[in-house]
Amino acid sequence: MLFSQDGRRAGLINAACLESDLSERARKVIHSGKPELVSYDTTSPDDIVFGLGLGCNGTVEILMEPGQCTATVKKIAVLKEILTGNVPLVLATVVAAEGVQGIRVGDFVASSSQKMLDGTMTDGPLRATMESDCRSMRDVLFCQKSYKAGTTEVRVSFEILHPPQPLVIVGAGPDAIPLVESAKSLGWNVTVVDHRPAFATKETVPGADAVVLSEPERMSEQVKVSRRTVAVIMTHNFDKDRKLLKMLLPSEARYVGLLGPKSKLQTLLQNLEKEGFKPTKEQLAKLHAPIGLDIGAETPEEIAFSIISEIKAVLEGRSGGFLKERNGPIH
Repeated sequence: MLFSQDGRRAGLINAACLESDLSERARKVIHSGKPELVSYDTTSPDDIVFGLGLGCNGTVEILMEPGQCTATVKKIAVLKEILTGNVPLVLATVVAAEGVQGIRVGDFVASSSQKMLDGTMTDGPLRATMESDCRSMRDVLFCQKSYKAGTTEVRVSFEILHPPQPLVIVGAGPDAIPLVESAKSLGWNVTVVDHRPAFATKETVPGADAVVLSEPERMSEQVKVSRRTVAVIMTHNFDKDRKLLKMLLPSEARYVGLLGPKSKLQTLLQNLEKEGFKPTKEQLAKLHAPIGLDIGAETPEEIAFSIISEIKAVLEGRSGGFLKERNGPIH
Protein backbone atom coordinates (compact mmCIF):
# COMPACT_ATOMS: atom_id res chain seq x y z
CA MET A 1 0.00 0.00 0.00
CA LEU A 2 1.17 3.54 -0.79
CA PHE A 3 0.68 6.59 1.43
CA SER A 4 1.43 10.12 0.21
CA GLN A 5 2.45 13.06 2.36
CA ASP A 6 -0.84 14.85 1.65
CA GLY A 7 -2.92 11.90 2.88
CA ARG A 8 -3.73 10.10 -0.38
CA ARG A 9 -3.68 6.29 -0.44
CA ALA A 10 -3.41 3.55 -3.05
CA GLY A 11 -3.92 -0.13 -2.34
CA LEU A 12 -5.25 -1.94 0.71
CA ILE A 13 -3.74 -4.01 3.51
CA ASN A 14 -6.51 -5.10 5.85
CA ALA A 15 -9.89 -3.92 4.50
CA ALA A 16 -9.52 -0.49 6.15
CA CYS A 17 -9.04 -1.89 9.67
CA LEU A 18 -5.45 -0.64 10.01
CA GLU A 19 -5.24 2.01 7.34
CA SER A 20 -6.23 5.04 9.42
CA ASP A 21 -3.57 4.32 12.02
CA LEU A 22 -0.99 3.52 9.35
CA SER A 23 -1.75 6.80 7.59
CA GLU A 24 -0.69 8.69 10.71
CA ARG A 25 2.44 6.60 11.08
CA ALA A 26 3.24 7.08 7.38
CA ARG A 27 3.55 10.84 7.85
CA LYS A 28 6.19 10.28 10.53
CA VAL A 29 8.12 7.80 8.36
CA ILE A 30 8.04 10.19 5.39
CA HIS A 31 9.30 12.99 7.63
CA SER A 32 12.09 10.93 9.24
CA GLY A 33 13.13 9.17 6.04
CA LYS A 34 13.76 5.98 8.03
CA PRO A 35 11.95 2.61 7.70
CA GLU A 36 9.87 1.42 10.63
CA LEU A 37 8.47 -1.99 11.53
CA VAL A 38 4.96 -1.60 12.95
CA SER A 39 3.33 -4.37 14.97
CA TYR A 40 -0.34 -4.91 15.81
CA ASP A 41 -1.38 -7.58 18.30
CA THR A 42 -5.09 -8.34 18.40
CA THR A 43 -4.86 -11.71 20.14
CA SER A 44 -6.04 -10.27 23.44
CA PRO A 45 -9.80 -9.82 24.05
CA ASP A 46 -8.88 -6.43 25.54
CA ASP A 47 -8.00 -5.21 22.05
CA ILE A 48 -11.69 -4.90 21.19
CA VAL A 49 -12.12 -2.47 24.06
CA PHE A 50 -8.76 -0.74 24.43
CA GLY A 51 -7.00 -1.27 21.09
CA LEU A 52 -8.01 -0.83 17.49
CA GLY A 53 -11.08 -3.00 18.02
CA LEU A 54 -10.35 -5.29 15.08
CA GLY A 55 -11.52 -8.49 16.73
CA CYS A 56 -9.32 -10.44 14.29
CA ASN A 57 -7.45 -12.46 16.95
CA GLY A 58 -4.07 -12.32 15.24
CA THR A 59 -0.79 -10.45 14.94
CA VAL A 60 0.36 -8.30 12.03
CA GLU A 61 3.78 -6.83 11.27
CA ILE A 62 4.05 -4.14 8.59
CA LEU A 63 7.29 -2.69 7.27
CA MET A 64 6.83 0.97 6.39
CA GLU A 65 9.49 2.33 4.04
CA PRO A 66 9.96 5.95 2.94
CA GLY A 67 9.79 6.32 -0.84
CA GLN A 68 12.79 8.62 -0.98
CA CYS A 69 15.36 6.19 0.43
CA THR A 70 17.74 4.27 -1.86
CA ALA A 71 16.44 0.82 -0.90
CA THR A 72 12.85 1.74 -1.78
CA VAL A 73 13.81 3.32 -5.10
CA LYS A 74 15.71 0.17 -6.09
CA LYS A 75 12.89 -2.04 -4.85
CA ILE A 76 10.39 -0.18 -7.04
CA ALA A 77 12.67 -0.84 -10.03
CA VAL A 78 12.54 -4.57 -9.18
CA LEU A 79 8.75 -4.46 -9.01
CA LYS A 80 8.65 -2.83 -12.45
CA GLU A 81 10.76 -5.69 -13.78
CA ILE A 82 8.19 -8.18 -12.46
CA LEU A 83 5.43 -6.43 -14.39
CA THR A 84 7.30 -6.67 -17.68
CA GLY A 85 8.84 -10.12 -17.23
CA ASN A 86 7.43 -13.61 -17.05
CA VAL A 87 9.65 -15.03 -14.31
CA PRO A 88 8.82 -15.05 -10.57
CA LEU A 89 11.23 -13.18 -8.33
CA VAL A 90 12.22 -13.68 -4.70
CA LEU A 91 12.55 -10.57 -2.56
CA ALA A 92 14.43 -10.81 0.74
CA THR A 93 14.06 -7.77 3.01
CA VAL A 94 15.61 -7.05 6.41
CA VAL A 95 12.78 -6.31 8.85
CA ALA A 96 14.72 -6.27 12.13
CA ALA A 97 18.41 -5.48 12.71
CA GLU A 98 18.59 -3.56 15.98
CA GLY A 99 22.12 -2.64 16.96
CA VAL A 100 23.77 -4.37 13.98
CA GLN A 101 26.34 -2.10 12.34
CA GLY A 102 26.18 -1.78 8.56
CA ILE A 103 22.80 -3.53 8.21
CA ARG A 104 19.62 -1.47 8.05
CA VAL A 105 15.94 -2.29 8.15
CA GLY A 106 14.74 -2.21 4.55
CA ASP A 107 17.99 -3.53 3.03
CA PHE A 108 17.18 -6.23 0.48
CA VAL A 109 18.35 -8.58 -2.24
CA ALA A 110 16.21 -9.69 -5.18
CA SER A 111 16.68 -12.80 -7.28
CA SER A 112 15.10 -14.74 -10.11
CA SER A 113 15.83 -18.42 -10.67
CA GLN A 114 18.48 -17.42 -13.22
CA LYS A 115 20.31 -14.51 -11.61
CA MET A 116 20.60 -11.93 -8.86
CA LEU A 117 18.84 -8.74 -9.88
CA ASP A 118 19.60 -6.01 -7.37
CA GLY A 119 19.91 -5.18 -3.72
CA THR A 120 21.23 -2.80 -1.08
CA MET A 121 22.68 -5.36 1.33
CA THR A 122 26.38 -4.52 1.76
CA ASP A 123 27.30 -7.13 4.39
CA GLY A 124 29.14 -9.71 2.26
CA PRO A 125 28.57 -12.94 4.24
CA LEU A 126 24.93 -12.15 5.04
CA ARG A 127 24.22 -11.09 1.45
CA ALA A 128 25.66 -14.37 0.16
CA THR A 129 23.49 -16.35 2.58
CA MET A 130 20.37 -14.37 1.66
CA GLU A 131 21.07 -14.85 -2.05
CA SER A 132 21.46 -18.60 -1.54
CA ASP A 133 18.20 -18.76 0.41
CA CYS A 134 16.45 -16.76 -2.33
CA ARG A 135 17.45 -19.35 -4.89
CA SER A 136 16.16 -22.18 -2.69
CA MET A 137 12.67 -20.69 -2.36
CA ARG A 138 10.12 -22.82 -4.19
CA ASP A 139 6.43 -23.19 -3.36
CA VAL A 140 6.28 -21.24 -0.07
CA LEU A 141 5.07 -17.74 -0.93
CA PHE A 142 6.34 -16.12 2.26
CA CYS A 143 8.62 -17.00 5.17
CA GLN A 144 10.96 -15.37 7.67
CA LYS A 145 14.45 -16.39 8.72
CA SER A 146 16.84 -15.19 11.40
CA TYR A 147 20.59 -14.92 10.97
CA LYS A 148 23.34 -14.38 13.53
CA ALA A 149 25.22 -11.09 13.19
CA GLY A 150 27.78 -10.91 15.95
CA THR A 151 25.91 -11.23 19.23
CA THR A 152 22.53 -10.23 17.79
CA GLU A 153 20.12 -11.48 15.15
CA VAL A 154 18.96 -10.10 11.83
CA ARG A 155 15.43 -11.04 10.80
CA VAL A 156 14.69 -11.27 7.07
CA SER A 157 11.39 -11.76 5.27
CA PHE A 158 11.33 -13.73 2.00
CA GLU A 159 8.48 -13.48 -0.48
CA ILE A 160 7.92 -14.84 -3.97
CA LEU A 161 6.56 -12.15 -6.28
CA HIS A 162 4.83 -13.41 -9.41
CA PRO A 163 4.35 -11.56 -12.70
CA PRO A 164 0.75 -10.84 -13.72
CA GLN A 165 -1.19 -14.06 -14.29
CA PRO A 166 -1.35 -14.76 -18.07
CA LEU A 167 -4.84 -15.52 -19.38
CA VAL A 168 -5.54 -16.44 -23.01
CA ILE A 169 -9.16 -16.07 -24.14
CA VAL A 170 -9.95 -17.61 -27.52
CA GLY A 171 -13.05 -15.94 -28.90
CA ALA A 172 -13.72 -12.20 -28.97
CA GLY A 173 -17.50 -12.29 -28.86
CA PRO A 174 -19.59 -10.02 -26.60
CA ASP A 175 -19.37 -12.52 -23.73
CA ALA A 176 -15.57 -12.19 -23.73
CA ILE A 177 -15.70 -8.53 -22.71
CA PRO A 178 -16.86 -9.06 -19.08
CA LEU A 179 -14.35 -11.89 -18.75
CA VAL A 180 -11.55 -9.56 -19.85
CA GLU A 181 -12.77 -6.88 -17.44
CA SER A 182 -12.96 -9.34 -14.53
CA ALA A 183 -9.45 -10.64 -15.18
CA LYS A 184 -8.01 -7.13 -15.53
CA SER A 185 -9.59 -6.11 -12.22
CA LEU A 186 -7.31 -8.76 -10.65
CA GLY A 187 -4.26 -7.41 -12.46
CA TRP A 188 -3.95 -10.34 -14.87
CA ASN A 189 -2.33 -10.09 -18.30
CA VAL A 190 -5.02 -10.88 -20.87
CA THR A 191 -4.53 -11.96 -24.49
CA VAL A 192 -7.61 -12.34 -26.69
CA VAL A 193 -7.41 -14.45 -29.86
CA ASP A 194 -9.98 -14.63 -32.66
CA HIS A 195 -9.93 -15.90 -36.25
CA ARG A 196 -12.30 -13.16 -37.47
CA PRO A 197 -10.69 -9.86 -38.53
CA ALA A 198 -13.76 -7.87 -37.49
CA PHE A 199 -13.56 -9.24 -33.93
CA ALA A 200 -9.79 -9.39 -33.36
CA THR A 201 -9.37 -5.67 -32.74
CA LYS A 202 -8.57 -3.48 -29.73
CA GLU A 203 -11.83 -1.65 -30.37
CA THR A 204 -13.79 -4.88 -29.85
CA VAL A 205 -12.02 -5.82 -26.60
CA PRO A 206 -10.40 -2.56 -25.42
CA GLY A 207 -9.42 -3.90 -22.02
CA ALA A 208 -7.16 -6.69 -23.33
CA ASP A 209 -3.38 -6.34 -23.14
CA ALA A 210 -3.04 -7.98 -26.57
CA VAL A 211 -5.45 -8.94 -29.35
CA VAL A 212 -4.29 -11.54 -31.86
CA LEU A 213 -5.81 -12.48 -35.21
CA SER A 214 -5.17 -16.17 -35.72
CA GLU A 215 -6.71 -19.46 -36.73
CA PRO A 216 -6.68 -22.07 -33.92
CA GLU A 217 -4.13 -24.33 -35.61
CA ARG A 218 -1.64 -21.44 -35.92
CA MET A 219 -2.22 -19.80 -32.56
CA SER A 220 0.86 -21.35 -30.95
CA GLU A 221 3.03 -19.45 -33.46
CA GLN A 222 1.81 -16.09 -32.14
CA VAL A 223 0.80 -16.68 -28.52
CA LYS A 224 3.24 -17.95 -25.89
CA VAL A 225 1.71 -20.66 -23.70
CA SER A 226 3.77 -21.38 -20.60
CA ARG A 227 3.30 -23.39 -17.41
CA ARG A 228 1.66 -20.32 -15.85
CA THR A 229 -0.85 -19.80 -18.67
CA VAL A 230 -4.56 -20.37 -18.16
CA ALA A 231 -6.74 -20.57 -21.28
CA VAL A 232 -10.47 -20.17 -21.88
CA ILE A 233 -12.11 -21.37 -25.10
CA MET A 234 -15.27 -19.47 -25.99
CA THR A 235 -15.42 -19.45 -29.81
CA HIS A 236 -18.99 -20.83 -30.02
CA ASN A 237 -17.71 -22.85 -32.99
CA PHE A 238 -17.53 -26.64 -32.71
CA ASP A 239 -14.76 -27.11 -35.30
CA LYS A 240 -12.62 -24.33 -33.80
CA ASP A 241 -13.08 -25.76 -30.32
CA ARG A 242 -11.93 -29.19 -31.54
CA LYS A 243 -8.73 -27.76 -33.03
CA LEU A 244 -8.08 -25.67 -29.91
CA LEU A 245 -8.42 -28.65 -27.57
CA LYS A 246 -6.03 -30.60 -29.78
CA MET A 247 -3.50 -27.78 -29.46
CA LEU A 248 -3.99 -26.65 -25.85
CA LEU A 249 -4.35 -29.96 -23.99
CA PRO A 250 -0.80 -31.17 -24.86
CA SER A 251 0.61 -27.69 -24.20
CA GLU A 252 2.13 -26.46 -20.94
CA ALA A 253 -1.06 -24.53 -20.05
CA ARG A 254 -2.01 -25.09 -16.43
CA TYR A 255 -5.76 -24.72 -16.99
CA VAL A 256 -7.96 -25.13 -20.07
CA GLY A 257 -11.61 -24.13 -19.77
CA LEU A 258 -14.27 -24.78 -22.40
CA LEU A 259 -17.61 -23.01 -22.64
CA GLY A 260 -20.60 -25.26 -23.27
CA PRO A 261 -22.47 -28.30 -21.87
CA LYS A 262 -21.06 -31.75 -21.05
CA SER A 263 -22.69 -33.26 -24.14
CA LYS A 264 -20.63 -30.93 -26.34
CA LEU A 265 -17.42 -31.95 -24.60
CA GLN A 266 -18.18 -35.65 -25.03
CA THR A 267 -18.79 -35.21 -28.74
CA LEU A 268 -15.57 -33.19 -29.10
CA LEU A 269 -13.54 -35.90 -27.33
CA GLN A 270 -15.10 -38.62 -29.47
CA ASN A 271 -14.24 -36.74 -32.65
CA LEU A 272 -10.69 -36.16 -31.47
CA GLU A 273 -10.27 -39.86 -30.69
CA LYS A 274 -11.40 -40.72 -34.23
CA GLU A 275 -8.62 -38.43 -35.46
CA GLY A 276 -6.12 -40.37 -33.38
CA PHE A 277 -5.83 -37.89 -30.49
CA LYS A 278 -6.80 -39.30 -27.10
CA PRO A 279 -5.99 -36.95 -24.19
CA THR A 280 -4.03 -38.41 -21.29
CA LYS A 281 -5.35 -38.51 -17.74
CA GLU A 282 -3.13 -35.52 -16.88
CA GLN A 283 -4.43 -33.53 -19.83
CA LEU A 284 -8.05 -34.24 -18.92
CA ALA A 285 -7.35 -33.21 -15.31
CA LYS A 286 -6.56 -29.65 -16.38
CA LEU A 287 -9.60 -29.48 -18.68
CA HIS A 288 -12.62 -27.77 -17.11
CA ALA A 289 -15.84 -28.24 -19.04
CA PRO A 290 -18.43 -27.05 -18.40
CA ILE A 291 -16.31 -24.15 -17.26
CA GLY A 292 -16.84 -22.19 -14.03
CA LEU A 293 -18.08 -22.65 -10.48
CA ASP A 294 -21.66 -23.68 -9.82
CA ILE A 295 -23.08 -20.36 -8.58
CA GLY A 296 -26.17 -20.21 -10.79
CA ALA A 297 -24.57 -17.82 -13.31
CA GLU A 298 -26.78 -16.81 -16.24
CA THR A 299 -25.72 -13.40 -17.59
CA PRO A 300 -22.34 -12.82 -19.32
CA GLU A 301 -21.14 -10.87 -16.27
CA GLU A 302 -22.17 -13.65 -13.88
CA ILE A 303 -20.59 -16.30 -16.09
CA ALA A 304 -17.36 -14.30 -16.22
CA PHE A 305 -17.36 -14.10 -12.43
CA SER A 306 -17.93 -17.87 -12.24
CA ILE A 307 -15.06 -18.58 -14.65
CA ILE A 308 -12.56 -16.27 -12.95
CA SER A 309 -13.50 -17.72 -9.54
CA GLU A 310 -12.86 -21.26 -10.75
CA ILE A 311 -9.51 -20.32 -12.30
CA LYS A 312 -8.45 -18.61 -9.06
CA ALA A 313 -9.45 -21.68 -7.04
CA VAL A 314 -7.41 -23.94 -9.35
CA LEU A 315 -4.37 -21.66 -9.16
CA GLU A 316 -4.50 -21.69 -5.35
CA GLY A 317 -5.28 -25.40 -5.06
CA ARG A 318 -8.69 -24.76 -3.51
CA SER A 319 -12.03 -26.49 -4.07
CA GLY A 320 -14.10 -23.32 -4.46
CA GLY A 321 -16.53 -24.27 -1.68
CA PHE A 322 -17.95 -22.27 1.22
CA LEU A 323 -15.36 -20.87 3.63
CA LYS A 324 -17.61 -21.71 6.59
CA GLU A 325 -17.08 -25.39 5.73
CA ARG A 326 -13.31 -25.12 5.47
CA ASN A 327 -11.23 -26.74 8.20
CA GLY A 328 -8.15 -24.64 8.78
CA PRO A 329 -7.08 -21.04 8.15
CA ILE A 330 -8.66 -19.15 5.26
CA HIS A 331 -5.41 -17.39 4.25
